Amino acid sequence: STYDKTVILRNIDFDTIIHHAAKCIDKAAYNLLLYKIAGTAVKHGEFQRGREILRLVLKNAGQKDKGFTANVLRKLGNIEFYTNNFQAAQKYFTRSLNLFTQIDDKARILSIKNYIGALMVEQGKYYEGEIRFIQARKMAEEIQLAEMIAKANMNLGNIYDMRGLSEDAIKCYQKALEVNKDEDKELSTNIYINFAITYKFKRSYDRSIDYLNKALETNKETNIRYQKGLIYLTQGEIACLRKNLSAATALVTSAFTIFSDIGDRLSIGEAYKILGMINRESENYDVSLSYFENSKQIYEKITNPISLAETLVEMAKLFSDMGEKSRAKITLNQAIKNFRKIGADSKIDSAKTFFADIL
Repeated sequence: STYDKTVILRNIDFDTIIHHAAKCIDKAAYNLLLYKIAGTAVKHGEFQRGREILRLVLKNAGQKDKGFTANVLRKLGNIEFYTNNFQAAQKYFTRSLNLFTQIDDKARILSIKNYIGALMVEQGKYYEGEIRFIQARKMAEEIQLAEMIAKANMNLGNIYDMRGLSEDAIKCYQKALEVNKDEDKELSTNIYINFAITYKFKRSYDRSIDYLNKALETNKETNIRYQKGLIYLTQGEIACLRKNLSAATALVTSAFTIFSDIGDRLSIGEAYKILGMINRESENYDVSLSYFENSKQIYEKITNPISLAETLVEMAKLFSDMGEKSRAKITLNQAIKNFRKIGADSKIDSAKTFFADIL
């Protein structure tokens, strides 16, 4: 097929470039070329290819140029982070931080500390992550580093959103947007997506869609595939909440394909949750439960309390719809237990209000 020919030719071109470029340029230039190719691969969701190239660069580069090596380690940490290999990510980030500290690159030191904070959050260490972000923001403000001020504010906003503190989250996102001034399009896209997620929680679906449309516009300029998957996923959930189930299914399926290619299990778990919601609305209860169980298993294995809690709430709604009140109550209590781990009191209150008849 035309598609198969395109894939085959692309793979041949890639291998040819990697092999023959080494014969045409010196070692330093070759390493820099590979580094840039890896960056392009990651941008388009080719994480495995990016990982292989960066490992080759790391082997070739050694420790002569500490700044370059530290950047390679940082990119490797990012790949492991996005594919949920958190222990490997921690090792790469720590090695990168040590090198940036040796050359006193304050901007990159802050960048790595920000990544480590995000890593803690993804592993359920929310309070430790929050402290890191507050420290990073303070240091960034002291040296007037706009990019890191914006990123620290965005990450703090994410923590507040997870706890259900929507207004605090919105304030952080607004600050991040003001500081960024749309200079970093990738960062702008992330901020717009986070705005959309917060307004979705507040049930302000029109505002959420507005921010997703802004995210799509900036994503057209960067064409980062991972972000596109997040946009589709959020659009899909809103479509489900608005009972537009066919659109929801199409959007979530598109997102699922992207995250499967990338290897992001956490986002796959979110896709399973929304597919469970869609099938619950269609009264396909057995299929719905199967999707929720898939989501639950992923979050238990990776240890992500907030995502696990939100899946359990949706499962409790399913059991309630099926008339199984006792199972709904047990599942809801499990959700509340996980919400408590991160201090999400407002989300606990919201869940209790919704399930007042079974508590």
